[in-house]
Amino acid sequence: MALHEEELALIALTQIEGVGGKVCRRLRERWGSLAAFWEGAPLPEAIRAEASDRTALRHQAETIAATCEKYRIEVIPFWSERLPVLLRHIPAAPAILYRRGSLEDLSRLSVAVVGTRKPDSYGLQATEAFTEALVEAGAVIVSGLAYGIDARAHQTALAKGGLTVAVLAHGLDIVYPPLHKSLAEKILSQGALLSEYPPGDRLHPMRFPHRNRLIAGLSHLTLVVQSKVPGGALTTARAAFAADRPVFAVPGPIFSPLSEGCHQLIYEQIAQIAYSPAVVINELKSQAERLPFPAGERGPIAGLFSEEKPRFSDPVDQAIYEAVVSGLHLLDDVAAQVGRPIQEVAHRVVFLEIEGWLVQEPGNRVRVAKLPGARP
Repeated sequence: MALHEEELALIALTQIEGVGGKVCRRLRERWGSLAAFWEGAPLPEAIRAEASDRTALRHQAETIAATCEKYRIEVIPFWSERLPVLLRHIPAAPAILYRRGSLEDLSRLSVAVVGTRKPDSYGLQATEAFTEALVEAGAVIVSGLAYGIDARAHQTALAKGGLTVAVLAHGLDIVYPPLHKSLAEKILSQGALLSEYPPGDRLHPMRFPHRNRLIAGLSHLTLVVQSKVPGGALTTARAAFAADRPVFAVPGPIFSPLSEGCHQLIYEQIAQIAYSPAVVINELKSQAERLPFPAGERGPIAGLFSEEKPRFSDPVDQAIYEAVVSGLHLLDDVAAQVGRPIQEVAHRVVFLEIEGWLVQEPGNRVRVAKLPGARP
C-alpha cells in the first residue's frame, strides 16, 4: 500500500541525525502536517543543514517505503491509532514503528521477559516456567530475539501456542543474530517483529538500550529472569520503572553472578520478587485493569519544552546531568565530578539518553540533548 506524503515525510525526518519522536511531534504540531516538509516549511536551525537536500531525503524515504512493501512491513506513524497505546506513554516515545508478522493487534495484554544472553540451567528452567504460565494467562510474550533468556522465552511461547513479539535493534529486512533466522520466521507466523528502524538500517551496539525501552514500553509488566551487573536486561527494567510499569525479578543463588542484577533490582525496590508465576500473573491482571493510561504526556517530555531545569528522583542522575550542563563532556571528567566509577556513570548516561536528557557522542563524550528550536 502506497504511503501518504506525510508518512514519507516522517520517514525522511527520522533519517536525520538527532531527530526522534519528540522532535517529530513538535514539528507536526507547529506545521499542522509533516507533509509541509516537502513544501519547504522552515526547520529548526539545529537540523537545517542536515535537511538541506530534501530531494535526496525524499528519494531515501521512497526507497525505504518500497522495501517495506517488498517485505510486507507495515509503517505505523506516531499519530496512527495502530501505534500501541502503551508506547505513547513512555518517556521517549518513538516517532515511527515498523511491523512485520501475523499479529496486527499490538495493544494486547503483554509481558516483557528478558535476561542474560548466557543463562545457566536454572535461568532457562525459570524462563520456561514463567513463560508457560503467562501464555496460559493470555499474555503476549515480548522480548528481543537475543541468545539465552530472550530466545527461550520466544521458543516457549511458540511451543505453548501463544503469541510472541520480538523487538529488533535494526531494520526488519535482516535478522540478528543470524542463527535465529528460523526462530524469527516462526515468530512471524505466531506474532510479530517490530523495530523503530527502517529496512536497510544495520545493527549498531548503541541501539540495544534504545531497543530495550521499546520492549518495556510495549509491555504491561516486565520480568527479568537472570542478569549480571551491568546487563541489558537492567536497562529494560529501568525503562519499565520510568514508564510506571511494574517490574519483577526472579531471585537466584546469592553466589551466582547471573543473579546479581535481579538482586540489585529487588534491593533498589525497582523490582518485586518473582518467587512464583502466580504473583506475576496477579499483578498482570491488576495492570490490565489500570492500563492504558489516560491521555496526556508523561515523564520528562513536558520538562523538555520548558526553561526549567529538570529534577531527577535519583541524586546521582541529577549530579551527572548537572555536570554535563556545567560544561563537562568527557565521561572520565563527569565520573570524577560526581565521584562515581566510570562504568556506573556510562550505564546511567545510557538510561538518561533513552529518556531524552543526554546524547552520547564518539570518543566517550556526552552532551545535553537540545530539541531543535527549543529555547536555551
